[in-house]
Amino acid sequence: MITTAVKITPEQELYKLIRSGKNIPCFYFFGKDTASLEGTVKKLTAKLVPNEARDLNYHFFAGGEFDVSAFSDVCASLPMFAERVVAAVNDLNAETLRADDLKFLISSVSGIDPETTTVIFYATAVDPCGGKKSLSPKNLKLAEAVESAGGVVAEFSYKRPQELAGYIRDRAAEGGSSISQSAAITLAELCLCNLLTINNEIDKLCAYRAGEEIKEDDIRELVAGQLDTDAYKLAKAVAMRNKSAVFPILEELYSRREDSIALLSIIAGAFTDLYRAKLAIISGRRESDVAADFSYRGREFAVRNAFRDCSRISIDTLRYCLGVLSDCDIDMKSKPTDNRILLETAIIKMLSFGG
Repeated sequence: MITTAVKITPEQELYKLIRSGKNIPCFYFFGKDTASLEGTVKKLTAKLVPNEARDLNYHFFAGGEFDVSAFSDVCASLPMFAERVVAAVNDLNAETLRADDLKFLISSVSGIDPETTTVIFYATAVDPCGGKKSLSPKNLKLAEAVESAGGVVAEFSYKRPQELAGYIRDRAAEGGSSISQSAAITLAELCLCNLLTINNEIDKLCAYRAGEEIKEDDIRELVAGQLDTDAYKLAKAVAMRNKSAVFPILEELYSRREDSIALLSIIAGAFTDLYRAKLAIISGRRESDVAADFSYRGREFAVRNAFRDCSRISIDTLRYCLGVLSDCDIDMKSKPTDNRILLETAIIKMLSFGG
């Protein structure tokens, strides 16, 4: 992800800064890998404020109830019986702030004394990018203020499966088991490179294969497909008119109590992956071109899978399916009909394309 006008510090550099003990007045953390992000905030907070000093020197602000005046008071306060004051601000979306409150907030950030105070802005349940590739205007202003004050802005993106393979093998060894490089990559892909999910699945697999090697068959049998993974399987089955596979996959998706509109969005995203790959092949472009042009960092395997599977699907089929899904989206938001019925009707239409 590219965010203009502000330097994004790579994670490894961020960890070096934290380990160095350098006094940094403020941090701004965002990104899709919330497990790594939250883990970093927890470790950073523990490093800056010992447990015995937290009552007087640690202050938490929830973004939805953010009081800029109270925050400013904390920024101006001095530590009591400790070396630092720490203020953690979770899920503040600067777009919700009035212009004068944002100005006051930026002024408070710029006045932080790095010798006594550290502020950590971090997003876990809100998207400061608003679904775009870069930070939204007001969130960018806040990030710029953090950087101008001598702070650090870092994005936590999902890692590539190959990057996580070593971590997975180490975690398996800690659990008394072993796992091959290829099996570790398979696990990372099934978990969509989500570190929190990976940790949970490794614990389960180690318990299942206590003291033994975790095989790829074990992973495929025991690790539940993530939503995006199963949605891709559904899109592929529909596009290839594999009628016997479609509705069992859809039933599995619904068994997780997923909302129909959310499912529609994820399924449309899977079709979009296939469509982009098909257009790239027709145009003589490579997997790396698609990954770069459409920000698939950490999800390159999705592009690879789409390139592999779209060869047997016509461009007309993909265009038709995307049109049906677009119409279904409009119907869900404008008609009183049950959304599940609308989604199943759309799937039947797609399966029937071309006779």
